Amino acid sequence: MRGFLIAVTFLTRLPFPAPQDVTHEEFTASQRYYPLVGLLLGVILSLSAFLLQGIYPSLVVGAILVIEELLLSGGIHMDGFMDSMDALLSARTPERMLEIMKDSRVGSFGALSASALLLLKFSLFTALLQTGAPPFSMFSSFPNLTFQPISHLAPLLAFLVMPALSRWVFMFGILFYPYARKEGLGKGFHESTLQKPRFFWIEGLLCIALTIFFLGWAGLIGFVVSAFFIFYYFRKVARLLGGLTGDLYGAGIELSELIFLLGAVPFLT
Repeated sequence: MRGFLIAVTFLTRLPFPAPQDVTHEEFTASQRYYPLVGLLLGVILSLSAFLLQGIYPSLVVGAILVIEELLLSGGIHMDGFMDSMDALLSARTPERMLEIMKDSRVGSFGALSASALLLLKFSLFTALLQTGAPPFSMFSSFPNLTFQPISHLAPLLAFLVMPALSRWVFMFGILFYPYARKEGLGKGFHESTLQKPRFFWIEGLLCIALTIFFLGWAGLIGFVVSAFFIFYYFRKVARLLGGLTGDLYGAGIELSELIFLLGAVPFLT
């Protein structure tokens, strides 16, 4: 339970009690709970989608969900994505790219990349909302409440699965590629995963089972496309920079969510 609390207070802004006197070993080992934290976020997003669909148009709900996800995570992964894009799109030397990533200021490449990612995610969210049937209308009288079978809810259940998958898929970078700097949080994550890789594979199997159960072939296709893309992305970047960084891990979470939706949505809508 302590490890989960460490993970949820690091990855989210949810009002959980923060553990005291957290050691470096405890902090890095808490990554094994990241997919579970993602599942918790997915529960919140999917419930929000179910409830808001009976009140607002899909375009409004899609915008609310994009904002809600940013608020829930505190924008920590988006910050890493923007820093990564500022560096990778700068066409500088690897050393200079690593320096750019450490700069807290957001450049034009990061701002434009974030805008493009959020616009595309909003479009995909809206497509899912327009296809998925809400479980009930908030303004229906009780006798007229209509509940849909899970097959009709599959597009909306993508909101449940997406955050959990992304927080497992990004760990490809932690497990398979070195850390680019001598110090940093990511270095501890990398070393901790190497010590106990079995947790990574067990969580992966559970994520795949969860995805297939809720989304069927569409979820499996999205999962495979996302996993291959992130593995290739980390491979290219690690070869360029000599390893990965915490910002790149955050970018991996954002990109894996987006690619999962791009792979799954055509088969759900």
